[in-house]
Amino acid sequence: MSDGEAKPVLAIRDLAVSFDGGNGLRVRAVHGVTLDVNAGKMIAVVGESGSGKSVTAMSVLRLISQARIDRGEIEFVKKDGSAVDLARLPMEKMREIRGGEIAMIFQEPMTSLNPVFTIGDQIMEAVLLHQNVSKRNAKEIAIAAIEKVRIDDAARRFDQYPHEFSGGMRQRVMIAMALACRPRVLLADEPTTALDVTVQAEVLRLVKELSVKEDWESC
Repeated sequence: MSDGEAKPVLAIRDLAVSFDGGNGLRVRAVHGVTLDVNAGKMIAVVGESGSGKSVTAMSVLRLISQARIDRGEIEFVKKDGSAVDLARLPMEKMREIRGGEIAMIFQEPMTSLNPVFTIGDQIMEAVLLHQNVSKRNAKEIAIAAIEKVRIDDAARRFDQYPHEFSGGMRQRVMIAMALACRPRVLLADEPTTALDVTVQAEVLRLVKELSVKEDWESC
């Protein structure tokens, strides 16, 4: 990186992650991953099934309790400009990062959304956890987020449950939930796997468009 280049928002350096294979053995899942994510840019990690793509993404947020980061750094520049190494950050501090600073869209939205709570309540929960706003303001933010992922009649949809949405619509809800708190980094772990090819293209196009829009700041 030259002096004139902006510092990456997320910089992974020589990351190695392993799992307990039993009998004192470690099973290596990720070895020597290095990449930079700059502001306003999208990076695709490509590899065959089992190559460590999901483990790499989830290691950024330390979401795999059985995994161990053996070496490497995961440097992240927060909204306030300070830099932290996520690989060594205490777990109580990681909870502040998750959702508020870095958000994630998972492969299957039906297993990520709680079927007994409305869509609106689940988006509001994330907003209330990471933003200092009232419930009324959180609801406004949630409805605005639903609108921004192009779900019609957002105010009515706010009170509906996950089973009332199609697979593509549920994935849009996951995007709305991820972006409602205006994270600096959005991780997407094969977010279109369960969708047909037409809906896949629509969802990917939506993520790309929203990633470069600045009006999330007003959401």
